[in-house]
Amino acid sequence: MFGRRTLLATAAALALAIPMFGGLGGAKAQQPPVRIAVIGPMSGTGAFDGQLGLEGAQAMAAVINAKGGVAGGRKIELLTYDDKGSPEEGVSAAKRAMEQDNVDLIIGGWFSAVALSLKEATRDKIVTVMTSSQHPKVTEEGHKYLFRLNATSAMMSDFYSKAICERIKPKSVAFMNVNDDWGRLDLENYTKLLTNCGIEIKGHEFYNRTDTDFNTALTKLKALNPDAIYVAAINTSQGATIYRQIRQIGYRGKVIASAGNMNPKLVELSGNSLENVYSATPFTEDNGAPTMKPWLEEYRKSFKNEPSFIASLGAQAVEVLAFGVNAAGDPRAYDKIAAAMKAQPVPTVLGEVRFSDQGQATQTIHLVQVQKKQIVSVRD
Repeated sequence: MFGRRTLLATAAALALAIPMFGGLGGAKAQQPPVRIAVIGPMSGTGAFDGQLGLEGAQAMAAVINAKGGVAGGRKIELLTYDDKGSPEEGVSAAKRAMEQDNVDLIIGGWFSAVALSLKEATRDKIVTVMTSSQHPKVTEEGHKYLFRLNATSAMMSDFYSKAICERIKPKSVAFMNVNDDWGRLDLENYTKLLTNCGIEIKGHEFYNRTDTDFNTALTKLKALNPDAIYVAAINTSQGATIYRQIRQIGYRGKVIASAGNMNPKLVELSGNSLENVYSATPFTEDNGAPTMKPWLEEYRKSFKNEPSFIASLGAQAVEVLAFGVNAAGDPRAYDKIAAAMKAQPVPTVLGEVRFSDQGQATQTIHLVQVQKKQIVSVRD
């Protein structure tokens, strides 16, 4: 009888021990996630663009997690913050992400005005990847842990101005620019570059980030009788309204879309107003890198929107951070992460990205045109 009770007790003890050992093994397999803050315009006039960027990041995180995650099996977890397209809100979101939510890494900077303030909140504290902002000071006056994926306004204008001068060939241009640091710099860059190739500058108008009607400014530009109107739009909703209203006021000249803002939803919302219009972008699906395919498949499976440049930047941001974390082995080893990202080309959905010592990316820019409501690469 005693022997039987001993055997039963031993069996019970073993039964209790099995879940304990199983739990330890499970804990090892389920390491804490790498937490990345995605700070973008999730409300306001830039909400659609913020959503595209977030979708791109989410699709890439899913691709990486399906392959086993990063740093030996840790999953990527994205935490979303709304900067409302406001520098103040961007700073507040960054502080909340770092101080309250204890995130490991940050993605942000869709708009230059936000990026310029956000970088000061993250200065030398956390690895931060800026996405679509173009103002040179984002990286020129950045910090040791700061990176930016998009080309600077100078890099974009150097490329795109050649296409405007040699392919579009307007005799004169008037400008419609957003009234912020990037918009004013964009106007300055193109005024100089287009003047140098013999194009007459007729004038310009500014609009604000919160404006919804542009008829007054566009009517003034039409009265200047320019051969082309150049539109520097920072978000899809405003851009679509501007392009439609250009045609609604009866302007029949050429329209030039600024670099970096062309996407399928913009074309859709603009009706026929963008037909045959050019732009410049690092993202072209018809001329994309082979590494783009898994992300494209995941994106289309998960979201209704068509893949776009803004979405690809969200994907790239997750990719380059994953690359750095894998190289360092720890999402908080910021010096090692930054060094790894600057030391060699980083493979991404848009091909290899090289970062300068200041954290500025260099990647291929393509000339595109809207043809039959599709964005296609322009090949010589």
